[in-house]
Amino acid sequence: MFAKLLAISANTFAETIRQPIFGVLTWLAAGWLVLVPALSTFSLESGGDNKIMKDVAFSTMLLYGLIGAAFSASSVITREIESFTVLTVVSKPVSRPLFIVGKYLGVIAAIAVGHVLLCLVFFMTLQNGVMESTAHKFDQPVIVFSIVALAISLAAATFGNFNYGWHFSTALFSWVIPLGALATVATFLFDRQWHYQPTFLPDADSLQALYAVVLVFLAVLILAAFAVALSTRFSQIATLTLCCGIYLLGLLSDGCFAAHAQEGLQYRVLAAVLPNFQFFWLGDAITQELFIAFEHVLRVAAYALVYSAAILAMAVSLFQTREVG
Repeated sequence: MFAKLLAISANTFAETIRQPIFGVLTWLAAGWLVLVPALSTFSLESGGDNKIMKDVAFSTMLLYGLIGAAFSASSVITREIESFTVLTVVSKPVSRPLFIVGKYLGVIAAIAVGHVLLCLVFFMTLQNGVMESTAHKFDQPVIVFSIVALAISLAAATFGNFNYGWHFSTALFSWVIPLGALATVATFLFDRQWHYQPTFLPDADSLQALYAVVLVFLAVLILAAFAVALSTRFSQIATLTLCCGIYLLGLLSDGCFAAHAQEGLQYRVLAAVLPNFQFFWLGDAITQELFIAFEHVLRVAAYALVYSAAILAMAVSLFQTREVG
């Protein structure tokens, strides 16, 4: 059973990575993160520009995960159901629950690849900071290392595509993520003027930002589970629309439903059923310089895993009664 699950997940992962919309979304989000420091210089408050940059970056990652999960899940599930290619899988000794879980894991793996790339870009921009005045200088190692990593990745993907028939987008991700990780590590070893720093220890702000991007990805786990469940019954546009609605309701769950739980049963039911995405949003805490404990991350991770498992169970139930022939 594990071999079948791995095969379905790997095939879904490769199919998702190869989709043009996935590459377009990922590189648009990465390009936007590169531009965010230049667009965040209007707070008129000392240190406020960096707060805006972090807030916009977290929002971008969450929006990327929402759209990416909805498009990817609907592409690999709805399209297979509508074209009847799913029959070639479920007609073999592959159970429908195994099919759904494999599709979910493949989509999550692909979204994780894009999320890691966005995190690398974010930490590069965080290291450089916002140029709040002419006295601030660009971080030269950040610029040089990031350009070199991207240039080598583009050259390798182009060479492999031309000579060996590699899929360009897949090859580019395969090169740019490890090289980008090395470039990010290298930026911590040098200051802005190329002076070597023997201690490779990110500061407390970077650790808090790491917690924030991890929680953003945990929120994407829930959104992807909803996307997979909805894709078993709805089209791509309907899936994206419903996922956006669930996301908005999840953001409002704390203030609109949980806060009025004593006023009626309907509020208590909605507060209990809807995912509370305020648990995953640490942008406000970071911009207000509040301390984020690691225990909070663990509790939210447990909540995300349990909630995702429940939504996947619903997805299996919906797919069990779906006519695919």
